[in-house]
Amino acid sequence: MDKIKIGIPGLDEILKGGVRSDASILFTGPPGSGKSIAAFQFVYYGAKQGMPGLYITSEENAFSLRAHMAELGFPLDSLETKGLVTIAEQSVTSGKMISIEAPIKLIKSKKIKRVVMDSLTLFEFVYGDSVNEFRKGIISFIKQMKEAGVTLVVTSERYTAEMDQFKYRSEDFLFDGLIILSKIRKGSSFERILNVSKLRGQDHLIDIFPFQIAKGGIKVFPKQLPFSLIEQDIVKRSKK
Repeated sequence: MDKIKIGIPGLDEILKGGVRSDASILFTGPPGSGKSIAAFQFVYYGAKQGMPGLYITSEENAFSLRAHMAELGFPLDSLETKGLVTIAEQSVTSGKMISIEAPIKLIKSKKIKRVVMDSLTLFEFVYGDSVNEFRKGIISFIKQMKEAGVTLVVTSERYTAEMDQFKYRSEDFLFDGLIILSKIRKGSSFERILNVSKLRGQDHLIDIFPFQIAKGGIKVFPKQLPFSLIEQDIVKRSKK
């Protein structure tokens, strides 16, 4: 199997080496869980390995994205100059989906291998309350990315941080992989956690793992259990 690394320390170990080169992966979670950072690390890592990437942003302009990522230790100047990272803005207020011809043209001209769509909110604005059209739009986009020979990463919002209360949505089933990022209450603070819910056609670890966001981005700890979950289990057992 032809696998590529996502590029997030610890996550590729959980994925047992990475993902297929034609995979479509959805990073989902509540606000502030690190979805955009994870998606950007995917593009940045690939660019550092000489694999050109396209980052389509619908909720943050390119200027603030560059500044935010530079603070995390991901400077873009040289990579953009070399054509290894391309940022495309797509405003959700435009009322229409980004022309598929535009990214396809970029993919061909710059030989792009990694594409990020941040986020699925763009599709929601385009298709409104039409669930069928929303699903068709996503399926069409995924299909064309596969045909273009790229690895696709998309982000989406969730409104609950509790893993036990996680409810799957129709779009979750359209992607090859589903990775959930969340936060658990730990005393007066929170602990960040990650779970690979599915990875179609590939074996992977299914436990819940802690991760941190610091200088250098996201780092997952595949050999550790979340302390917050251990504390919750102890409390539950003590009440029985």
